[in-house]
Amino acid sequence: MDGTANSGEERAVLRYVAAARPVQQLISETLTQVAGFALLLMTSRRRAVFAEGALAGAREAATRAAEEVRALAVPEIATHHHHHLHGAAETLLHACVAALESRRIDAAEQTDLLVRALRASSDHLRATACLLPGFELVDFGQACCAAHAPRRLLQEVT
Repeated sequence: MDGTANSGEERAVLRYVAAARPVQQLISETLTQVAGFALLLMTSRRRAVFAEGALAGAREAATRAAEEVRALAVPEIATHHHHHLHGAAETLLHACVAALESRRIDAAEQTDLLVRALRASSDHLRATACLLPGFELVDFGQACCAAHAPRRLLQEVT
């Protein structure tokens, strides 16, 4: 294999990474927003009337992210990553629909659908972080303020 073919493949991967990173960020931010609504829904006795606009915006963002994922030029080496990015976008769309429905109907079934869709989207997003460099997510479990930090610090010192 000559150096030009290899550098062409590398450039294709770099173009993919450059185009996919903002999409992953959009999915991550929208996922956080919808998860916040789900938390509000599960912990508040009052219906969140003010959330309708935010949910509509989240659905628009999820739709845009799904369209952008479909439009990506995917080099062969990035197909597995793209599969999970696509999965994250699609399950986020399902979460948005479930969030809107759970607002309209007081049904535990809709809340279960919402939680499952959020978990699936999050799982896909975490998978993207492991498959190609540049897609890492923030791991709050490693933060100094994490509940396990004092124990971990003690173990490192002793």
